[in-house]
Amino acid sequence: MRRRQRLPQLPITAQGHNRFHLCKILLVVTVILAGSTNAWKDAAADLLAKGDAALSENKMEQSIEDYLEGIQALPQRWSGSTAGEDDGFEENNAEAANSDDSQLLPDANEIEVILSLHTNYGTALSYLNGSTESALSAYRTACLCFREWQRSTEAEPPKKIKDIATQSYFFLGMTNQDLASAETNDEQQQQQRLQNAARSYAAATKLDPNHWSSFANMGVVLADVGLSLGLYEEAIMAYQKAIDILTGANDDGGNQGPTDPPENIREVVSELHYRVGLCLVPFLFKTKGGNDDFSERKCALSIGPNSTPTTRSCLELSAFQFQTALQFHPHHEGASSALTIATADATFGMSTDVKKVQNLFEEYAPTFEDSLVGELGYNAFHRMREGFDHAMVSEGQSDKIFPLVIDAGCGTGLAGEAFRNISQTLVGIDLSQTIIDHAKQTRPNLYTEFKTGDVKEVLHQYALQKKEISLLVAADTFIYFNDLSALFAAINVSLEEGGYAIFSLENVSVENENRLNQLKPDWRWQLTPSGRVAHRKEYVEETAKAHSLDTILYDKLDDFREEKGRGVRGHMFVLKKQTPRNDEL
Repeated sequence: MRRRQRLPQLPITAQGHNRFHLCKILLVVTVILAGSTNAWKDAAADLLAKGDAALSENKMEQSIEDYLEGIQALPQRWSGSTAGEDDGFEENNAEAANSDDSQLLPDANEIEVILSLHTNYGTALSYLNGSTESALSAYRTACLCFREWQRSTEAEPPKKIKDIATQSYFFLGMTNQDLASAETNDEQQQQQRLQNAARSYAAATKLDPNHWSSFANMGVVLADVGLSLGLYEEAIMAYQKAIDILTGANDDGGNQGPTDPPENIREVVSELHYRVGLCLVPFLFKTKGGNDDFSERKCALSIGPNSTPTTRSCLELSAFQFQTALQFHPHHEGASSALTIATADATFGMSTDVKKVQNLFEEYAPTFEDSLVGELGYNAFHRMREGFDHAMVSEGQSDKIFPLVIDAGCGTGLAGEAFRNISQTLVGIDLSQTIIDHAKQTRPNLYTEFKTGDVKEVLHQYALQKKEISLLVAADTFIYFNDLSALFAAINVSLEEGGYAIFSLENVSVENENRLNQLKPDWRWQLTPSGRVAHRKEYVEETAKAHSLDTILYDKLDDFREEKGRGVRGHMFVLKKQTPRNDEL
């Protein structure tokens, strides 16, 4: 049987759509029917067993012949000779119902044979020829027989009957889905087949609420990147239902678990989260020019089972889904690429919310230094000072003492300590008053004074007060900004002519840099999973130059700290405010 997959990852198909599962069902049927009294039943059961045996030996033509002969042995009402074209959702067997044998309603064991013959006939056809109209007709007949029998009995079908009917509807959906892909010249027929596929999967989930593969395939039909009905919200709900089933998110203790769970559950759950992300941003992989500006579009998404929907930027929610996909399967290439695109030049996250950054460091303050140095192995302070000293030698100012030095994002004073001996006045700025209090306690004589607030606002205050800054130091502070334009504008207006700024930034990993350069060549920064921002060297230098700040030194800061046991790439910049030329005076 052909497996279906339109995105480059694992297939979203039922694990039961294989020979082992079908033989298991059919062998059970054969044993049950040994004591039948109806004349047709024994003959049909015998041919069913022969078809199973042929199928198990890969004798497809023989199995098809046996199943077909068994179907021909069935009463007319159940043989499919009067089946309509309605995919088993509405009965169209009025003529059969009025025939002489219409009142001979099969019992549970007999209907099991009937459904198995039709379903396995369709499956054998599919194994041999792929999805065809003949296979579609076989699955449709199985569904019609089930619906007719269910309507006539007016009782809850036994589980064994519901299981076979569930598979019949599922296979009917898969076949319609395959045939829709082949309808390249008839869009109307293509859409009709997709609608039929969605209805089939819905019918399967109604019979078996734990049939995760029907929910998953329904999501593909409703809103895949390629051929689909374009119903993204409905697809998200279907994918999330499949995720909940596979992860046991809604298990209250009485749940039997997913039907036919896949062997690689984590990889399948990863794929489902990836597809939820794509439904949130279906424009992500489209070419430029065909897109509107989706950067501010809002979406609502339930992050966990029974949770209140969260309203955020569609890109932000999609990035969360792609990141979740990678947590389940770190080597999911599609999710890696999608996350790269969604977070490139991102305008969401902590970098756009000063209050979030402030709250982070208010909570982080008591353990800030032990965590940063002891656990993460942070070493950028001294490396920045060494780099700055080299820059000053090149500038011919190796012995310079700077009148007013600003330590932006001072924390507990680690960077200030590294630059104190070249500072006449050293001012610490931080968003967190709590962390400033810790700095006062741990290094009581280090800073001349402190200021609490956003660094951009404080720098503008200095400019208004005509207090010119001679040196600005920022270690791991600007990683909470995305667009650096407003920040560099504030640095420009507050620095004295010929004043300096030295700061560190994160850089993307080599792997991610290659991916960004391929997928978004003009990228400027990337939002990382930690919520911090990694900036591109060329973007930093160009933005600095646009604000009359020349880069006089650039150096790598690879492995300046660790994250999850791996060294983080970084880089540092020393900028100098341009002195106006004589013709500008």
